[in-house]
Amino acid sequence: MINMAQAHYIKNLYENEEKSLREISRITELSFQTVQKYAYQSNWNAEHLPNMDPERYPVLGKHIATIDDWLEEDKRQPRKQRHTITRIYHRLQKEFGFEGCYSSVKRYVRKKKYLMHESVTGYLPLSQPMGYAQVDFGEFKYYDGLGRDNIAYALTISAPFSNMAFTQVFKSQNQECLLEGMKHIFHYMGGVPIRIKADNMTTAVAHVLKGTERTLSDGFARFKLHYRFGADFCNPASGNEKGNVENKVGYSRRNFFVPVPTIENFEEYNKKLWGLCEEDAERDHYKIGVPIKDLWEQERKCLLALPENEYLVFRYESARISNYGYVTVDTNKYGVFLSLRVKRHS
Repeated sequence: MINMAQAHYIKNLYENEEKSLREISRITELSFQTVQKYAYQSNWNAEHLPNMDPERYPVLGKHIATIDDWLEEDKRQPRKQRHTITRIYHRLQKEFGFEGCYSSVKRYVRKKKYLMHESVTGYLPLSQPMGYAQVDFGEFKYYDGLGRDNIAYALTISAPFSNMAFTQVFKSQNQECLLEGMKHIFHYMGGVPIRIKADNMTTAVAHVLKGTERTLSDGFARFKLHYRFGADFCNPASGNEKGNVENKVGYSRRNFFVPVPTIENFEEYNKKLWGLCEEDAERDHYKIGVPIKDLWEQERKCLLALPENEYLVFRYESARISNYGYVTVDTNKYGVFLSLRVKRHS
């Protein structure tokens, strides 16, 4: 909480000197969120959210619903491709014949954005929000082409709101498999969850700090920035905090991997899994009694847009060549070219 003198200074810089919010944040040495709150505030009787009743914006009238739709859709898009107030004003003029003034649009949009921000940061949702997801690995047994027993790992991303889930399998649960699996699922879904909850897997979390603070591994942090999703991590030893995906991991193991499958080609088997996931979505939601696929069609509209550029998953690693001409990566041995062996011994 700041004092009234500070609030007055922020308001003056914003309204009269037309400083940007970030300029005011630098000048006052206050956080961006604090500056935004008091710059947008119009009723000083008490702390409250702005009144967005359409009756308070008679000039905009029937256009308010359209503006709201544009702003909601903007949440899915990269920041540089979201509507500015000017762009909203021009679209209203061109597409709907709007004859009101720019200031009316500006007043409504600023308050609406403030309200949207407060609804995300200021309150805990009472039910599972659309567009949020959970992720986890699960272990299962399979037979290779020679009938030998092997262990593999199923990566599952679930959407608690609709109870939809997608699973892909890998020979390992290292960072490359995690990121490649998430990437495949994002592109199959046609979008990216707004926030994803996970446990403190070392492939994503380098250090568990105090409370909810985490230092992310470089690879996961880069992946997270590329796809623009938020990440939440469970408290240590509290996997139950992501109970939806925990249940889905067990469900897929019992239904997709019984009897024990034979997997000769993981890429081909993963294509088969897409069909199994879609088939499973035909059943009704365990609480609502509506088909999961119908709820998912609603929810997928809330996903973030996929990035324009593909994310390349790889890892650089130094390896020592043995006297027999092999290098070991993740417990697997690989033979190297003869020229490299000669260089190694020269």
